[in-house]
Amino acid sequence: MPVAALDEVGRPQMTVRTRSSQVVGDGHLGKPVGAVVAAARVLRTLHASERPLNASEVARAASLHRGTAYNILRTLQAEGFVSYDEATRTYSVSLHILELAYGVLRRSGLMDLARPLMQTASDAHGVSVYLSKVLGPSSLLLLDWVGAVFRSDLYVTVGRPSPVPAGASGVIMAAFGNSSEPELEALFSQVAWYQKPPFADFLTRAEEAKKSGLAIDRGAMFQGITLVSVPVLSPSWELLLILTAAGHSHDLDTEALGALSRAMQSAAGRLSESARLLRLG
Repeated sequence: MPVAALDEVGRPQMTVRTRSSQVVGDGHLGKPVGAVVAAARVLRTLHASERPLNASEVARAASLHRGTAYNILRTLQAEGFVSYDEATRTYSVSLHILELAYGVLRRSGLMDLARPLMQTASDAHGVSVYLSKVLGPSSLLLLDWVGAVFRSDLYVTVGRPSPVPAGASGVIMAAFGNSSEPELEALFSQVAWYQKPPFADFLTRAEEAKKSGLAIDRGAMFQGITLVSVPVLSPSWELLLILTAAGHSHDLDTEALGALSRAMQSAAGRLSESARLLRLG
């Protein structure tokens, strides 16, 4: 049932990116362009902030000289990637980024495959369904969601990374990711749950999820909310995506939860089988 990142013609991708260097298709190390790296840091800084920032705040957070940060901000503003508020003299990421992001999702083919599967599960079981991309051992990026079981904006926002390991998706990350136990424990200590289990119990849940192929959280992450998460894996069993269903616990008895779990695993299996056709980089 697995899925791996391949290029548009089905060949394994040869590109491996890091923050300081890049291995390009021919295997040679590419030289990073300093101005582009700095601009990326500015955008990440603005994206991570809960409020607009002025140039000095951006410079401090991005570890740049104020003049450099200011020039980058003005350039990004001129190109439409950053908005500027004259009254407060602050900057924020503009909605043009959203246009680009939706274009990437559309061309990847992921939404064409995932959205119908998510909508079917949502309609059949009265839940919200979320699709997240695994960014690394400590973060998930919500790509899309359907349904309206509860006010999801209180917990998650499309396009914003969420910390892990938390809830059912965090259990899946622990079960199918490659973090060591000490790394997991350090990450686990930093995230908040409504009723956070002891780390030993969390590890037990991860072991169970690895055997069953799903994780269930009955109100421990969010009060009164049951979460069901399933992995989308590559052919080499690399964790690429996570599908999560969320519903009111009082609506999901044992029988309903079993049916929902089977539906989620079926959807994840379909995505895994098709992932080689997608561009998930």
